[in-house]
Amino acid sequence: MLTDQLTSAALGVLLHAAGTAPGLHVPRPWRAEVDGHLVDLYLDDEPATPDVVARVRRIATGAAVFNLRCAAASLSFDSWVSLYPYPHDPGLAARILVEPTGLPDRELQQLYTAILSRDIVRPATPPDAQLRRMLARAAAIEDAQLTWLPVDSLAVVVTNGAEPADQIRAGIALERVLLTATAHDVRADCLNHTLIRFGERTGTDRR
Repeated sequence: MLTDQLTSAALGVLLHAAGTAPGLHVPRPWRAEVDGHLVDLYLDDEPATPDVVARVRRIATGAAVFNLRCAAASLSFDSWVSLYPYPHDPGLAARILVEPTGLPDRELQQLYTAILSRDIVRPATPPDAQLRRMLARAAAIEDAQLTWLPVDSLAVVVTNGAEPADQIRAGIALERVLLTATAHDVRADCLNHTLIRFGERTGTDRR
């Protein structure tokens, strides 16, 4: 493991990307602590948070984790993530190790470009069958499923469990799906936690 510190410039890129993840209508719930090439994201008031709010906060933190990984790839870093539980440190939600590599994840690099273009207004065009398969693959990469609903172009991100780590993972998968849609010039909006509408303008978090 590397023992030197991330440069301030690199750290700025990582944390800025994490901070642009969809907030899901809650204030930024996480804070970061950095030690060498470890970036820890904390949710400090978890025990006092109502379950429904805690779930949303964890999902939003998962989205930040994914954005941070994309930013790391843009800097030619590889990244590894571990999630809850940390019995010795209950507030620690996710730990991300970033290290220089000669083979950064090209797909994450492309999705970082989608983060940078998130404010572009995209046409109200629903995803075709090919893009739906790509979006389903994006969720599957993060151990989740994208389930399409029989209403307009609505889909929901689903994980296999409901533990805190599963909720973080749902946020990671959610953001990968959102950025994949953005990368293919289809707008996608979070309507309610893990519910996504593709190809239509709404007043919610824009992608």
